[in-house]
Amino acid sequence: MSASSSFSSVVRKRFLQKSSSLFSSSFLTRILPGSVKNGVCASSFKEIRTTTTTTTATTIPSFFVQRKSENNWCRPCLVTIENFNSPSSSSAFRRSYASSSTELMTSRTSPTESAQRNNKEKKKKNKKKKKSSTTTTTSKTKAELEELKTLMDMKKPGKWYPLARTMQREIILHVGPTNSGKTHAAMERLKRASSGVYCSPLRLLAWEISESLNKFGTKCDLVTGQELKRVENAEHIACTVEMVDVNKVVDCAVIDEIHLIGDDFRGYAFTRALLGTPALEVHLCGDTSCVELIEKICKDTGDKLRIRNYERLSPLNVAEEHFSKKRLEQNIEKGDCFVAFSRKAVYALKSEIERRVPLRACVIYGGLPPEARSRQAELFNKPDSGYDLLIASDAIGMGLNLNIRRIIFNELTKFDGVEIRQLSSPEVKQIAGRAGRYKMSYYDKGGGVVTTTDDGMVLDGNRKNGDNAKSDIIKSSGVSGLQFIQNQLNAPVEALKTAGLAPTFEQILEYCSKVEGATLEDAMKALSSDAIVPKYYKMRKSDEVIRLAKYLENLGMEIEDHYTFSVSPTSVDCLHSMKTLMNFAKAFLNEGHVSVKLIPKSVNKHDRKSRADAQTRMNQRSVGILATLEEQHRAYDLYLWFARRMSAQFPEYSLAEALRVMCAHSIDAELQKLSTTATIESNSRKKKSEKKEEGSSKPVKQIEELDRKILRSAINRVNEERKNLSLLSKPATTKKATTTTSRQH
Repeated sequence: MSASSSFSSVVRKRFLQKSSSLFSSSFLTRILPGSVKNGVCASSFKEIRTTTTTTTATTIPSFFVQRKSENNWCRPCLVTIENFNSPSSSSAFRRSYASSSTELMTSRTSPTESAQRNNKEKKKKNKKKKKSSTTTTTSKTKAELEELKTLMDMKKPGKWYPLARTMQREIILHVGPTNSGKTHAAMERLKRASSGVYCSPLRLLAWEISESLNKFGTKCDLVTGQELKRVENAEHIACTVEMVDVNKVVDCAVIDEIHLIGDDFRGYAFTRALLGTPALEVHLCGDTSCVELIEKICKDTGDKLRIRNYERLSPLNVAEEHFSKKRLEQNIEKGDCFVAFSRKAVYALKSEIERRVPLRACVIYGGLPPEARSRQAELFNKPDSGYDLLIASDAIGMGLNLNIRRIIFNELTKFDGVEIRQLSSPEVKQIAGRAGRYKMSYYDKGGGVVTTTDDGMVLDGNRKNGDNAKSDIIKSSGVSGLQFIQNQLNAPVEALKTAGLAPTFEQILEYCSKVEGATLEDAMKALSSDAIVPKYYKMRKSDEVIRLAKYLENLGMEIEDHYTFSVSPTSVDCLHSMKTLMNFAKAFLNEGHVSVKLIPKSVNKHDRKSRADAQTRMNQRSVGILATLEEQHRAYDLYLWFARRMSAQFPEYSLAEALRVMCAHSIDAELQKLSTTATIESNSRKKKSEKKEEGSSKPVKQIEELDRKILRSAINRVNEERKNLSLLSKPATTKKATTTTSRQH
């Protein structure tokens, strides 16, 4: 038939595949209008439906013809069948039939066709919604990515400090070796300025500069992370480099040890001071390694740069022979300084030397509190104090004026926190340069001398495998210890390549607001690793800050408080410091008030079962007590650091300061006790030196008595501060009592 031949092959296949649902109500209603209303038509279609399972799509129209003769159709259906079978059927009918077939072909099997259409419409709407939402989210993510790119773009760190950029600053770079007078020249200019700021790498150095300026008549405040000492009408400030105010305009600024700008951990603070200090004159003091780097930074900021070079004021000579430990008694002299690179090695050297020689030794190392370091330096510099030797770590390489005649390297390697390595050329120059200080006792006696002990091997014969590894490093190079020192002193200066940078809190806050679910740890990691900086900058190593942020993450702090606690001066490797920080954080969140009493007690871990002699055990006990006092001092320092930033939540500033001072004086007393016990044993072994020691013991006793008085006054101050705190809490209880009694009356 012509009608059947007009079907496409696709329609035929679908008719065969969908034979069971071919005559659905919607299809019959559109093709045969009477099928639903008329029962006769419905029965006919039911019969046709069961028959079509065995027929092909091409024979389906024959059923219409067959059923037409049986008069089982209503009038509308008959007209439709006639139109369908007619060769001259209208194209409109064929299109309607074809569209119905196509609809049936593309639809899913469902109970009813209306439900299918509804589902289709819903799906189409959902697809449109999804497309619109995906387009909006993609546009949103693109915008966020652009914002993150802008945040990560740190190619112009100078623009972070708009006040300094509005000024025509002049940068004067003073460069030269240790003991060349570069810092002295910058300080003379600072004294004459109407206002100024001194930025120090150490708290101890900031103290010294503050005291010296006030003695000179230039009123100067002291600002460190833990202290704030105001002087009336002061226009000068001595501060640690991290505490410099980049929003206060001054006439003159001095940034000392500017070569530390390349340090992986603290370099960012020197970069911030250099870029952001709003001063008409900025004096930088350092060695020649930083010249090229400072030139690049000044070119970027548009500041005028002048460079002044200095030469060492006194000669520094390498000894012809090493210092023999076998002839210690014959070779040692007053003014000698032995250098070791660990706290344990410093105390071991002190114990050995004081046992063998009737001389007292002061100690200086990084873990010693600044007050104790200052006191030890004062005792060593005084000619009649009874303390003629110094045992120190590389902490003497910066910030202390010491009357040293000879530097004796006890070791030529050090553990830098990652590996044991040789001393670098800058380290050797910085430490050795402390000998023969200008205008001190040994300046007129040929200058300074530097040597090593037994070719760089330690004095103590009881060496461990790690110590043997240290000497093997030197021996493997085929160079003696003295030659190694000479080579390092003569080595050319290596230019610094990068200056440190650190993300600001505002940048961290912006990152957390842009990245959904980002924590402080995530922000620190991302900004440290993904930030885009110029070639002559680098992001600081924030490993310790990130560890502290992760350590405090589950407490539920606000991000600002979380950041403050994470950047606090907490030693991550010290269990006592971590416990103290956690106690502070919990009290801060739960009570809103943090007391000094929350600082946990330190445990003295000296070995009571040691088989050593009584004197050695006594020394070990003293060293253990010193370690305990140092831990307590760090905890008081941490409280003061928080009190400077959160005075309402950390209100016991005065008590913490009194406890810290008392702790520092206790350390002084314990160090003197350690020297006294060793010297008594040395004197008992050597009767010949008794007469000499009697004369020299008088100033020592006077110093000990003076220190006892200072310690007593510190203890009294602590008691007074505790009384004041108790009095502050008493009025509240008395008020309650008076109110209750008035109610009773």
